[in-house]
Amino acid sequence: PAAHIDREARPCTRPRATAATPARYPRAPRTRAKANTAATGGPVVRLEAKVPLPLSGRGETGGMAMSARAAPAAVSTASGSWRPSTARRAAARSAPAPLTALEKSVGVGPRASRWATAALGRRNGEVTLKEARTRRGRVFTRAVTEPVGDAPVSTPPMPTNKDGASYDQTGQHTIELPQLTESSRADRFDLLIVGCGPAGLSAADRASSKGLRVALIDPTPLAPWRNNYGVWVDEFELLGLTDCFNKVWPLAKVVVDDEHPDGIELQRPYGQVNRIALKDKFLKRCVDQGVVFGACAVEGVAHEDHGSVVTLKGGLDGKFTGEEVHAKMVLDATGHARKLVEFEREFTPGYQAAFGIMCETEEPHGLDLDTMLFMDWRDEHLSPRYKEMNNMHPTFLYAMPFTETKIFFEETSLVERPGLEFDDLKVKLQQRLAAMGIKVKSVQEEEYCLIPMGGVLPTLPQRTLGVGGTAGMVHPSTGFMVSKTLLSVRSLIDTLADELATGGGGGGARINADGVAERVWQSVWPDEELRMRTFMCFGMETLMELDIKGTRQFFETFFQMSQDIWGGFLSWRIKPLGLVRLGGVLFFKFSNYMRFNFVLSALPFMASFVKNFATADNTFNSDKWGGLVLQKPKVTAVPGQGPIPRPDVDKVQNPAAEPISSSPLDFSTLVAGGDIDKPQQASKLRPDREWIEFQQRKIFKDQAPIVDVLKPLDNDAVVDVLVVGAGPAGLAVAAEMASRGVTVGLIAPDTPFVNNYGVWLDEFEELGLTDCLLHEYDDALVWFNDRDPAAGIGLNRGYGQVCRRRLREKLLARCEAAGVRYAPGLVDQLVHGDPGEPSIVSGAIKTDGGEDVPFNMSARVVVCGTGHNRDMLQYEDGPGPGWQTAYGVEVKMPGHPFEVNKAVFMDFRQSDPELEDGSVVEEGVWRVPSFLYVLPVDEDTVFVEETCLVARVQVPFDELKRRLYRRLTRMGLNVTQDQIIEEEASWIPLGGTPPTSPQRTLAYGAAAGLVHPASGYSIVNSLRRAPAFADAVVEGLKAGGSVEAANRGWDVLWGDEPRRQVGFYQFGMELLMSLRIEQMRNFFGTFFALPKELSAGFLGNNLTSAQLLQFALTVFFQGNWELRALLLTHLSSAGAGVRLGEAYAYPLLKALGVETGESGVNVVDRKKPPQEPNFSSFARDLFSAEEQGFLPGFQGKDWWAVGTKPTYGEKRRDDDDDDDEGSNTGGGVGGGVGSSGSPSTAKSPSGAREVITSVNAATSLGGDQGSMAYWSNGSAALVVTSAVRNTGARVDDLYGERRKKFLPAALLNVTGQGVVPPYLTGEMPGDVGWDPLQMGAQRDIIKLRERELIHGRWAMLAAIGVLVPESTARLSIFGAPGQHWWNTAITWSDTLTGLPELTYLGETIPWGIFWLPIIHLPLFFVAELLRTGRLEVEAFRGLDRMYPGGKLFDPLGIGAGVSDEELKILKTIEIQHCRLAMIASFGFIVEALAWGAGPLDVFG
Repeated sequence: PAAHIDREARPCTRPRATAATPARYPRAPRTRAKANTAATGGPVVRLEAKVPLPLSGRGETGGMAMSARAAPAAVSTASGSWRPSTARRAAARSAPAPLTALEKSVGVGPRASRWATAALGRRNGEVTLKEARTRRGRVFTRAVTEPVGDAPVSTPPMPTNKDGASYDQTGQHTIELPQLTESSRADRFDLLIVGCGPAGLSAADRASSKGLRVALIDPTPLAPWRNNYGVWVDEFELLGLTDCFNKVWPLAKVVVDDEHPDGIELQRPYGQVNRIALKDKFLKRCVDQGVVFGACAVEGVAHEDHGSVVTLKGGLDGKFTGEEVHAKMVLDATGHARKLVEFEREFTPGYQAAFGIMCETEEPHGLDLDTMLFMDWRDEHLSPRYKEMNNMHPTFLYAMPFTETKIFFEETSLVERPGLEFDDLKVKLQQRLAAMGIKVKSVQEEEYCLIPMGGVLPTLPQRTLGVGGTAGMVHPSTGFMVSKTLLSVRSLIDTLADELATGGGGGGARINADGVAERVWQSVWPDEELRMRTFMCFGMETLMELDIKGTRQFFETFFQMSQDIWGGFLSWRIKPLGLVRLGGVLFFKFSNYMRFNFVLSALPFMASFVKNFATADNTFNSDKWGGLVLQKPKVTAVPGQGPIPRPDVDKVQNPAAEPISSSPLDFSTLVAGGDIDKPQQASKLRPDREWIEFQQRKIFKDQAPIVDVLKPLDNDAVVDVLVVGAGPAGLAVAAEMASRGVTVGLIAPDTPFVNNYGVWLDEFEELGLTDCLLHEYDDALVWFNDRDPAAGIGLNRGYGQVCRRRLREKLLARCEAAGVRYAPGLVDQLVHGDPGEPSIVSGAIKTDGGEDVPFNMSARVVVCGTGHNRDMLQYEDGPGPGWQTAYGVEVKMPGHPFEVNKAVFMDFRQSDPELEDGSVVEEGVWRVPSFLYVLPVDEDTVFVEETCLVARVQVPFDELKRRLYRRLTRMGLNVTQDQIIEEEASWIPLGGTPPTSPQRTLAYGAAAGLVHPASGYSIVNSLRRAPAFADAVVEGLKAGGSVEAANRGWDVLWGDEPRRQVGFYQFGMELLMSLRIEQMRNFFGTFFALPKELSAGFLGNNLTSAQLLQFALTVFFQGNWELRALLLTHLSSAGAGVRLGEAYAYPLLKALGVETGESGVNVVDRKKPPQEPNFSSFARDLFSAEEQGFLPGFQGKDWWAVGTKPTYGEKRRDDDDDDDEGSNTGGGVGGGVGSSGSPSTAKSPSGAREVITSVNAATSLGGDQGSMAYWSNGSAALVVTSAVRNTGARVDDLYGERRKKFLPAALLNVTGQGVVPPYLTGEMPGDVGWDPLQMGAQRDIIKLRERELIHGRWAMLAAIGVLVPESTARLSIFGAPGQHWWNTAITWSDTLTGLPELTYLGETIPWGIFWLPIIHLPLFFVAELLRTGRLEVEAFRGLDRMYPGGKLFDPLGIGAGVSDEELKILKTIEIQHCRLAMIASFGFIVEALAWGAGPLDVFG
């Protein structure tokens, strides 16, 4: 073929890299083919092909295509850059002809595995082709001569366009299709085809051209095909389809890495198929040849002796539902949906995933218009996270340039199992285009391509025939299939026509259908073709095991082979022995690195390959080592990207069964400036105080006003107990106290219960409140990570949703029955009288007319049940609370995927990926974990909530709302405003300091600290403990008055045992507060695997302090080593362990007078509370975090240092005139936060960063003012940080010219400058200027330091290895007194085995332990090889020889989470300990040799 080339000068400029335009990675220079003059007078390029080349094309052929289009482009056009030769095929048999050398060179011959076609010549407007096939030993050959002619199409003629500017794939098919006709067992169709993709339609065309009676079934036979098909031009020329191109590129190119941007040139034309023209061509032929169409779906197929019966469904108004169609044979061409063919084994393919865009660029893209970019494996443009992912799951760019500004880009994953997520492909494509300096002006079309590759074939043979994707005709190593499928159709149809002619007697109705099917399947998949496919599946599995380096070397070697070899492989046209030779040639050409990795990747599948290749079987096993070794699931996606499997969808279903038209991440928004789901700064969000007030002021008309239920309380009433607050806790304790014979008054605003309460069924059953449940669920589900089953993991514990109205009515009924009286007022001031005197409570009561009427009431005891409001109580000094926040909606969602009898307790599958800052991953900053909580109401209504379990700085409601909607979108669930029934904003302070006890004001419920610090549960605990609390208070009143009542009440709430319990729960809360998402998943995976009595008891506040210690030990021993390390470091970190110890030692501390505990506050003013209100505290910390660079919902390694220690008692507000109810809930004094909850203008970060930056907040907070004294983050880094700071060392004292040296500065000045050698500059850790032997002047000082460091580390281990056995021997724990660390021997005592015994310290050592050091020595040897770089492994490449770090050399992460300054101090501390240990070890040896004594003998 020849190609016209436009010789006019075309601009090839591209913008220079500027600050606004990222620098592009290097590109290959443009190349142009030489022009000749043809008979037409125009310049042409003469292209010659030595052999017919691959018959394959990218894309699906079966009618279930995986793509979607955005908007129409311009006008459909044919290419003018290459002159196609068109041919319309009309089969005409001729006498057999001898095989040519050309056919033999590509594997076509007497042993060819199927009908294979090659062009033999061209004369008189005809194309003469040669066909050959083998059928189980019988060889058939024939020649086919087909006239050349233009194919009519139903759309207008396509104007010639040389540059592809009028590209269009969005036309419509307007052909009128003949309708399906009746059939019966006596009058069957010869062939019924299901699926109107390229495979099905071409089969209908071929079969009808041979005189067969054909029917084609498809729900939308005139729907345009979705996929973009790319093919080698010579393949379509052989098929007579060259009039169906949009554009042809004379050349293709493969770029393997960034070092060789010129790439490998493939001198073979490549074209993009015009799918509209191709389908029109087939449709017109089918209509002309009598094919009938049924616009419906297929319900099923039943096979009979002489034919099959296909049952239909659907169609216009369901007119085909239940109809039957009779056919002699049925052909499944449904593509990857595999609707009718049967598989005898599980189908486990790899998947080729690709995301592509047809776009217009703002400026010329700069790619050569004559060259199609076939593969570009470069990845230097990727951010660190995606580059790390690309290392094991590489992707490449596939690009088709049409004009200077119109181009098709596609990011492709060649093959993975499971397939890569489209969201990740979008991000990688966006990063690639940014590096190329290409700005997308508009996206005209998007393509989502998911192609199953490899896997088992359908059961062979079977009655249902198959072609295309459903018959496994995708190339298992490349994903190409269009041309092969269209060519395979001829073999299938020709064999079928022959068999029907011989077996059915022409048009007869009776045939041997089983025999026909068997022979057709044999013609499609004969033995040699099965062997070829096995080889390709083996290649696919090997490719999936290669990393990016191996993949690059493979394709570099592959495409540098001769074109007939790589072309034959892509075309399925190299015979099995030739494939074996191909593998050998490749292995010979590989580098040693590639040979090693190729063998390593191929070995797990070698046995299955050899078996199937030798026997031509269909049982190739894709499991490593035949499934004998458990495989760790591959992680092929960035956490937080791609779809989240819904609970009603089986995770092992066929992901390619339905068209894919979108993914959660919007690409147009991404290239325009980023993900719209990106978190926003706190100052740009709706203030959380507004959300909380919105929640508190909800009105529910189904909840009756309290004034309509309870009798009124007089303004000057005198009562025994006055309860302030009418929530569940206040109503419960008021009813319990009144039922014990004391007068009780209740004062609070007349508001409904507004929160949704979820409870465990067994706990509510114990309380006798199951009649207050709105919904009961048989089980609660959890998901810990993306690898969990789509249906979730059941906890086997019933759960329930409380009906707020029923619970409130029940508690009010109890209050009414007990005689509780009520006043709808707000307390302003509380004054406690002397002992024996009542307390005076004053404030205002709201009347029906809305007026405020003052009141002054007297009560012997005042109980504060005001929830999270801290205004009327005094609390102990200490850390502030953690914050649990949740945003939820009850929404109408018909057909939602959640089972109505199961609640979703925790779904920790990540809603968002971790953020990256440009090209730097912020290792010290992470997203605060949150989870999905779901309570189904019915099949059409559900309550969904995004919950942050606990955070140091609360996650704002707007951020949780964003996460919830993003999560739902990823699950394929869309929520609109008109669907929302109710919004909920839940805000719960967890932990913190307890109320000072005893104090005259009693508290109950959340105000008394009864909220579970580690879970947020409170309602059951408050309802359960109300009787005991009421008993204590009432008995105290009777025994000693108000003071005794307060003391007894506080003892019930915060006595020795409750304090120990809450101390333990708070320890757990602080641990949870510090965990990243993977650590959180690890913890809860262990937690819910505990015995039910422990996990349920922990959540329900039912465990005693002793049982809690048992709980902790069980978690420690049942968890993995990572969890154990977290627990140990958290226990030993600053503050957490100390507070836990203080809680358990509280009785002793109290006896020693350490804890006075009594409050001296007798006057409480709501407008001037004793401590900072919670509203102010969380707002101050939130905006303090923003000023330090954190986005809302993120934490860093210094998260515990955000904010400042409250000094509220010293800075009370003096505004006595502020009567606004919200004044006590806003405007903290420490953080510049006003009443609106937003930062003050002085503190507003006007230029705050949009992305997270590295934070070192601890250094910005002054000493005692920081929260560091209270909080710990449960990591080894914090323990180290605290240790470093406790040394008082500074970097300036240890490094540089002004560092401290081995002599005081005064003496150094006297002795002169020569005392400190000039090569000791203070750059190395531990450099004190001391080298009296001048060793560093003669040799490489860096090597000397390395040896010193390694010897020192061994010496530290040795020192421990000496002192520990010496101590165990002296204490008779192991060994006897008088034994020393060197006392080891081998004794030949009389043993049954006759083996010697190994003794140490006089004790016999089991032989199993003896072998441990022998096993460990090679491991030490390997570690040293990795450290020094003598053994090259990609994961350990480029290690620092002295401080390698990482999980292997720093498993506790001691050096990973500290600042650079702290790391320098740590290095100095280490080298000093090394030197001390070397001196000590030397002393131990001398002491042993000289005196036979051990280091502890000095103690006698």
